[in-house]
Amino acid sequence: MNKACEHSIANYKTVDGYLDGIASLPPTPQVLIQLIDLFRQSTADVDEIVQLLRRDPALSLEVLRRCNSSFFGNDDTVKDINEAVYRMGFYEVYQITATLFGMRALTAPSVVPGFPAAELRRHSSIAGIAAGALAREVNESEGIAFTTALLHDIGKLIFAIAEQAKYVALIDQCKLTGAYLSNLEVQAFGFSHSELGAQLLRRWGMTEEVVLPVLGHNSPAAADKLPLCVLTRAASELANHFEAKVSETFSATPTGIHLSEVFELKANELDDWEHLVRSKIRQLDLLKPL
Repeated sequence: MNKACEHSIANYKTVDGYLDGIASLPPTPQVLIQLIDLFRQSTADVDEIVQLLRRDPALSLEVLRRCNSSFFGNDDTVKDINEAVYRMGFYEVYQITATLFGMRALTAPSVVPGFPAAELRRHSSIAGIAAGALAREVNESEGIAFTTALLHDIGKLIFAIAEQAKYVALIDQCKLTGAYLSNLEVQAFGFSHSELGAQLLRRWGMTEEVVLPVLGHNSPAAADKLPLCVLTRAASELANHFEAKVSETFSATPTGIHLSEVFELKANELDDWEHLVRSKIRQLDLLKPL
């Protein structure tokens, strides 16, 4: 066994043991995992999707509310979840469902003073929208890309739950010094939020298609080996780009240039993607946490 494999196995066991010591981990989003399985099936039946949504009354009500909102411009009130799925389409319903469960998963069971939970949820939601939108253009799975980007930073929440003020101090140190958060995490705990988040997703039963991009989104070397890693990293950087409110177009940034090279996209195509994501962000305000 080579040293790289030995390190990987040792770190895997370390992260798994760390998770064992946390009493208040976010609950497994069973409905979301089952929806992912359906999304991956080219022959998924709408009735299966409807039955799954009906198992969660709060989710069903939110899907109906969205379908009847002015955003979708329906003249007639939709009262049945089956009709809502037909009107909105599976991917739109999946996005709503994944975002709502993502909001739930990215909410700590108790307030962690100083931890920017609301910022994390918004960043993750924007990244999910961005990844899903770009995946369609480069022939990758929209649902998997959306989910991966939505949950890519969940390890930060787990650190906050477990470490409380110690982790908040690391975040503050990054803001003050410009240090790379993952490096500080490895120094303090022995592993990064990417590794922690990936292992939690494995425990939930997420597919490796979701887990591997979460694991590698902070590693440029790893990202280049997997298209969904590239998408996840770029989507997160686009969300940062929006939050920084810079005037430069994303296509002109180093990440944008690299993205265009990997997927052979023109600058105007990336500009169109950026504009599309900006227009979709307003949908976030229509969502009510479950």
